[in-house]
Amino acid sequence: MSEEPAPHWPRFMSDKELRAYFGLSERALKRYRGLKEFPQKDVIAGKTDSAAVARFFDWVAGIAGQPPRPNSRYLPSSEKAKE
Repeated sequence: MSEEPAPHWPRFMSDKELRAYFGLSERALKRYRGLKEFPQKDVIAGKTDSAAVARFFDWVAGIAGQPPRPNSRYLPSSEKAKE
């Protein structure tokens, strides 16, 4: 018996990939993007960190103890050291 491999989802996703992965409508994603706590899209790559979005939904559901950092975006480790 061969099992179907699980689909690979990238860490950084376009809006279309985010909607498919999290089961959101266009309207829902647009409303979430209006919240200051929702992770912002990287302006250069045009993608959003899916791990940050998952942490946001954990916080909304009450699983995470504290809200996510506002505007949390991916930063390479060399950039984190400068902050």
